[in-house]
Amino acid sequence: MDYLSTIIKPLTTEKSTAHNAQNKYMFEVQRKADKTTIKKAFEEIYGVKAETVRTFLLPSKSRMLRRGQLWKKRPVAKRAIITIAKGKTIDPNKIKA
Repeated sequence: MDYLSTIIKPLTTEKSTAHNAQNKYMFEVQRKADKTTIKKAFEEIYGVKAETVRTFLLPSKSRMLRRGQLWKKRPVAKRAIITIAKGKTIDPNKIKA
C-alpha cells in the first residue's frame, strides 16, 4: 500500500480540534490500512514521530434524501487518532514538501 494514499484527509470536526490541544490529530484513512502502515505514512508525510495510533471503524448509516423518497447508506469509514510528542505540533492541512 502506498504511504501517500494511506491517509485520505485530516478531520476538522469540533471533537478533533479539541484533541489538537492534547497533541492528538484525527485522520480518515484507508479501510485496509493497519496501525503500522498509518504510523509510517504519517511520519513520512508530516516529518514528525508518532507515539501512538488508535483506529476505529464508523459503521454504515442510513439516511433519507428528499423527504422520504430515497434512502441512502453511508459507507463504512475508518478513522485514526495519532498522538505525537509533547511540544511538537503540525498543521494537518499542510503536507511536508
